Amino acid sequence: MEEIKICPKCKEKLIKNGKSYSCKNNHTYDISKSGYVNLLLDNQKHSKNPGDDKDMVISRKNFLEKGYYQGISKKVNETIMSLLTKNNINILDIGCGEGYYTERLKKFLSERKIENRIIGIDISKEAILVASKKNKDIEWIVASASNLPLEDESLDFIICMFAKIIPEEKMRCLKKGGYLIIVSTGENHLVEMKEVVYENVKKDFYSPIGDLKIFEYIETKNCKYKTYIKENESIKSLFNMTPYRWRSPKEGIEKLFSLKELEITVDVNIDIFKK
Repeated sequence: MEEIKICPKCKEKLIKNGKSYSCKNNHTYDISKSGYVNLLLDNQKHSKNPGDDKDMVISRKNFLEKGYYQGISKKVNETIMSLLTKNNINILDIGCGEGYYTERLKKFLSERKIENRIIGIDISKEAILVASKKNKDIEWIVASASNLPLEDESLDFIICMFAKIIPEEKMRCLKKGGYLIIVSTGENHLVEMKEVVYENVKKDFYSPIGDLKIFEYIETKNCKYKTYIKENESIKSLFNMTPYRWRSPKEGIEKLFSLKELEITVDVNIDIFKK
């Protein structure tokens, strides 16, 4: 497939030369031993090591590999399959983390003989390092969502799962008729965990529709089911991979971490938009 990466500094096309990428202005980016390329500029970092730290990445990896969120992955994959109109597609998973959903999508499409290129981007180097060790058939990039190192109108699909939304960059990179798929938590997502940690639980959720008026809104699909966590370690991993780890009362966390099992509600919305 034709190269669609661009230099984050000058926006010129990047060409792969052995173990590095370079543009015509001689900006060069090395490819790591595990296969990813770091295209995050220093002025795009909000800290020394932006994005999820190693502990958060490992917590998410450990929890997801238990299969509790397989239902979300399956629903997203089936949604993409239902929108396909051709066999040769470019897909970006933005905020891909350690690559759980990305890898499952790659396998899903390949098993159905859909020719595909999938790119996973995350601002966290720790997350991309883990992802790049799992699947060499996916292009892994450390980069910022505010400066996607990809050509204009080069993508058929952009998936944004539980990640920050920057509409303009997504609009730029999508082909006309391409789809943006936003996955976000519903009002009952992990309500049982919240009831353990907090005295008063607020049932609210974010809808991206109002923030994405430059796209055509198609529909919202809901994925909701209950699953039973039977390991204390998985309960801890689940909590540590959520934003609640930063703003929860100590007593509530201790109460949650003392549990040996927990039934949870998985409730996510899949919003589909078109360019």
